Amino acid sequence: METKHIGFGEALSMLIILTLSHLILTLPKSLLESQGSGIILNIVYISFLAFCIVFILSKLYKNFYGKDILDISEFLFGKVFKFIVGVTFILYFLFVASLLIRSSSENLKTMYFQNTSIPFLAFFILACASFINKLGSNVVIKCNLIIVPLIVMLLTILFLLSSNHFNTHRFFPVLGYGAKNIFLNGVTNLHAFGCIVYLLFIMPFLKSYNQFNKISYFGIGLSALFIMLTSIALLLMFPLSIASGSNVPIYMQTRELTIGNLVQRADAFFVIIWILTLLSYLSIIINFIIIIFRKITNIQFRFSIVNCFLAILFGISLLYNNIIQVKYFQANVYKNCFLILVLRCKLFNYNTC
Repeated sequence: METKHIGFGEALSMLIILTLSHLILTLPKSLLESQGSGIILNIVYISFLAFCIVFILSKLYKNFYGKDILDISEFLFGKVFKFIVGVTFILYFLFVASLLIRSSSENLKTMYFQNTSIPFLAFFILACASFINKLGSNVVIKCNLIIVPLIVMLLTILFLLSSNHFNTHRFFPVLGYGAKNIFLNGVTNLHAFGCIVYLLFIMPFLKSYNQFNKISYFGIGLSALFIMLTSIALLLMFPLSIASGSNVPIYMQTRELTIGNLVQRADAFFVIIWILTLLSYLSIIINFIIIIFRKITNIQFRFSIVNCFLAILFGISLLYNNIIQVKYFQANVYKNCFLILVLRCKLFNYNTC
């Protein structure tokens, strides 16, 4: 990001949107499929783990204020290790973004654009992201401050309207598919807090170490709250087989809800906010990729790099054969990649401290 320092609200909104973008699209389905009615305990458990990871990160950055993971890698192990770490994170961000682009394109085609090809939808999404990035990092950051309240308002209204349809018997069995599935296999659901990875790069843009602590804990806390509220609403509103069987459960939820005669098609509002969230999410990811790439190569031309990486994203998103393959990568590869990446960074941080 070109901005040297960003405020508390700007940084917090960025972290929240990194979580909510997945929450709107794929996260509820993934959690419901793996945990069933045990989803509530699992969210409490992974939220606790997320707070533990943030605590360890805060201890690291107490000794390295103003530095990100690349600066720390170079300080401890040299430029070669810094390059390896940078490339690893670039590949990870490209992989995650490509899954979201392809999944979004597939679902948009199914919902509204049956006669439109997947490549065209993916190209349209990336073209919009390119335009936003050309306006500069400041525009991306300011837009987040507008989009995040809209998402929060949408999720809150959905929860309140859904409460009239809740069946509390669906809370049971509380342990879902068993304690082992919640506390052992359920560790992979830590990917719900994907914003943790971005905390490794945000320190240079903050005004103080205390600001990093506040943003980290508030970001994880608010993310946990909305993951919990959304999961409870879906669990209690629909039978488990229906809630976990839908590609976009929140979209299905909006189709079932009305506000008297005033709003009969709430799903239209949902799709608009979903697209805005997706574009904001992609803009943030591209910004982080550019930050990493420029640090490990010392290349200063920003706009040409942006278009190069967007072209790479477009190519990767078309490599998946169909939505089934995308779901497989989201349910298995992405979860495990995130867990491995976080655990390695955790061990690295522990040794540094």
